[in-house]
Parts: sequence; C-alpha cells; structure tokens
Amino acid sequence: MRTLTIAVTFALLFSAGCHEANPTLPARGIFLADSLYDSGIARMTDKTIDGYSGPGIENEYSRADAANSDGTRIILRGQDGEWYLYDRPGFHMLKHFADLGLGEEPEPRWDAASANRFYYVHGSELRQYDITNDSSTTIHDFTSDYPQASFISTKTEGDASLDQRYWCFMVEDSVFNVLAVVCYDRQLDSVVGDKTSFPDGINWVSMDMSGSHCIVGYESNPAQAFTRDFGAMTQLPAGATGHMDLAFTADSTDVMVFQSNTTDSITMVDLSTGTATPLVAIPFDVNGDIGLHFSGNCAETPGWCLVSTCGAENPPSGQTHSWMDNLLFMVELKANPRIVRLCRTRCYTGKNPQSNYFAEAYATINRAGTRLYYGSNWGIYTSDYTDAYEVDLPSNWNR
Repeated sequence: MRTLTIAVTFALLFSAGCHEANPTLPARGIFLADSLYDSGIARMTDKTIDGYSGPGIENEYSRADAANSDGTRIILRGQDGEWYLYDRPGFHMLKHFADLGLGEEPEPRWDAASANRFYYVHGSELRQYDITNDSSTTIHDFTSDYPQASFISTKTEGDASLDQRYWCFMVEDSVFNVLAVVCYDRQLDSVVGDKTSFPDGINWVSMDMSGSHCIVGYESNPAQAFTRDFGAMTQLPAGATGHMDLAFTADSTDVMVFQSNTTDSITMVDLSTGTATPLVAIPFDVNGDIGLHFSGNCAETPGWCLVSTCGAENPPSGQTHSWMDNLLFMVELKANPRIVRLCRTRCYTGKNPQSNYFAEAYATINRAGTRLYYGSNWGIYTSDYTDAYEVDLPSNWNR
C-alpha cells in the first residue's frame, strides 16, 4: 500500500502514475488486484444478467453508505432513477424497489444497527423499510408540523447523525419552495428547531456525525453550520461551496471536508469554530480537468476521508495527467496529512474534457473503513453507462 505525506515531492507521486490504458471489462464478481496498489476490485453488476432498466447503475452518491450494517446487502441506483437491492459477496440482484419514491429521490439510508432496515423519504414522510417482509412504516409525517408540506429532502447529499436520532431536512411545498429547514429528533418524534430565511438558494442540508449541527449548503454562498435549535450559527469559510462531506477527526471532532473554490485545495473546517485547515493542494496547474467528491462515512476509522477524482481520458490541450487523476485515495484529517492511494477508477467523463455526471465515480466508503463502492464506465463511452464496483481495502491501509 502506497502511503505518502503531503510533504513529499510530487515527482515521487508522478513516478508511480495513476493513468493507464484500460484493461478488458472484468466479469462480474471476479476480484482484480490493482497493479499499482494493493486493493482488490470487483465488478458488482452486469445488465445482461441483472436486467435493470436503465443504461447504467451505481451507488447513489459519495455521501451515503451503500452497504447495510453487516455488509451483506447493498442498495444501488439505476441511472434512470430506479432502485435495486443486491447481496454480498455474491453480487446478485435481489429486488427492484418499484414503489420506493414519491416526488423527489427516496434517499435510502441504512439503519445503523439492523441489517434489514433502512430509512427513506416519501413525499412529506420519513419512513422505515424492512427488507425481510417488504413492509414500510411511517416514522413521521411533516404535514403535522407544516400543513403545506409536500416533500422533505436533503437533496440526496445529507444524512442523519451516526446514532440516527437527529435528522436535518428541507421541508418543501408542492412546487418545491422551501418552507423551512428543520432538525427532527427521532427519539422525541418532534421538530426541535427550524429556520425559514436564508441568504441564498439552498443546495443541500445534513446533520453532522455527532448530531450537534445542522449544515446548510448554498448555491453560491459558503455553507453554514447551525446548532440543533438554529439558535447559533458557525459561518464556514469562503470557498466552502464545492463538493464536500462531513467526517470525524481522530479525536471525534465534527468537520466538513471540501474542495475549496478559493484556495484550490482539499480543506477541512471545524464545524464548531469555523477554523479551516488546508490538507492537499489540487494540481490544477498540471491538469485543469479534475473533479472531486468526498466520503467521510468511515466513522469507525475516524480521522480519514475518501476522495474520488474524475476527468477525461485525455487532459486538456497543453496539459498532462497529474498524480490525482481518476484515482481513489484517503486523506488523513490533520495538517500535513498522509495520503493513501487505493486504486484507479478506470472511469472517464469522456475521451476528451466534457461533462458526464454518471462517470464522476463519486465513491463512498463504508462505516468500518474496509470497503468502497463506486461507479465506473471502464473507459466505455456509451451514454450514461456505468457498472457498480466494490473495492476491498487491505487491513493495514491506514497503518
């Protein structure tokens, strides 16, 4: 496993490289060893066998854990908006959730304790689904608090606190106007705080891991962190408008890790103090075609965040590939961090620089910090095609 600190020269990083011609598309379920790193990679899905309806399939997003609490079931999203349940380690499709959503995305989030249950949003309701008998139970209907409510949502980028007691939602009317951003306490079954006015359009909302803060991400303004009752606010730094996720440092401090659009760096910010710590410079001077996603889900391995990068197979004219391109790597959440490179994505947004959302990899790490899930087109440029992949990490990856 290649472990490097930010202080080493990038010449060493370049010498290993992260870009290569793509090998043949692997058969489903066969683990391959990355030729540069020690991780094992397996293709989980195959449309010719599974018969899912859309052009491709992968995990929902980098900020949601795709696997259940014991790692035996995985929820995947088809590119046409359909949802599917797979087993592990066999990678067999078990179920098509034909009636899961109503209105916006259902945002399934696995129960932290039960391997057979997940939570999801359905119109104005937070619900729980039991996969053992395909039953759905309403946890809370937010029309009891906001009669005009038609939908609740985090815009797919939010999650509950680790114990799933506290949830942050946007409450919207029938045409998706925001009525309020709320903190819901599942233990008390009540809204314990809300806010109705904001400085900008809202892009996403989420609780942090400890359940101490509701975070509101805006369209243009930097994100803000609020106490559960919305009585106090921490302004997050300029540049906190790009892709991001919430995480724990090694001492369980709540932080947000983000692509700073001000400093062109991967940065973390303390949600209580607003203090920012630059972690890794993004080498846009080498290759301007680098996109980043973050996954801080590995709460049982605190102090780390997964980064997935995306871009075209060929860099922009006059530029070259950087060490960071089309790569999955872990960043330690402290000043002068270690960087642990895990595997290449073999996923490209195009032959040449262009936009293909579903080919952005947006990898997610499980809570234990042992497995990753992401989508890859393996260099096949059929429109919206990806398969889902699992990456199994060596046991000593963070040593």
